[in-house]
Amino acid sequence: MTIDGNCGIYSLTCDICGEDADEDFFEFYDAVNYKKANGWKSQKHRGEWEDVCPECQEAEK
Repeated sequence: MTIDGNCGIYSLTCDICGEDADEDFFEFYDAVNYKKANGWKSQKHRGEWEDVCPECQEAEK
């Protein structure tokens, strides 16, 4: 999962295209909730979890 924390601020980044979510978060679970509410998907790829934005999900179809 690419929710990175730096100095107490978490950011959500697509593991396919590198696009960041529209906002930063002060709590890890706020980023998780944003991801779920905005159509992001977590998927396992080669044994590692990755986050995929809605645009990249469409491109994979």
